Amino acid sequence: MNRFFEKAKETLNQAYGQAKTAFYSITSTPSASVEQIAQYVMEHPDNKVTRKNYLGVTLSFYELVQGQMKYYLETNGSKILQLDVHSNYHSVIAYRSYKDHLSLNTPVKFPDLNQTQ
Repeated sequence: MNRFFEKAKETLNQAYGQAKTAFYSITSTPSASVEQIAQYVMEHPDNKVTRKNYLGVTLSFYELVQGQMKYYLETNGSKILQLDVHSNYHSVIAYRSYKDHLSLNTPVKFPDLNQTQ
């Protein structure tokens, strides 16, 4: 059982490490705000964008894959509705405008799990 937990911890550490590296490339710091990440996804030349109109409201759906980092963004004009970031199949960020009280400009930092034990 300990081997299973050690492997899970190692995988999670790798995911956080990749997320830190990606966010550093976006912002030159090991953290980034939801707004910064969303802007990065919207402006990236490799993103895939789908736009749909629902009852006169146009929603944009962005997807971006870079290595093992996967980004999913939903917007209504300039408003960020949802942002998901996954690394190695682990959720790094799950922002929902309708329930999260996290400011769009608050930097998201990732713990060093090796130092928490």
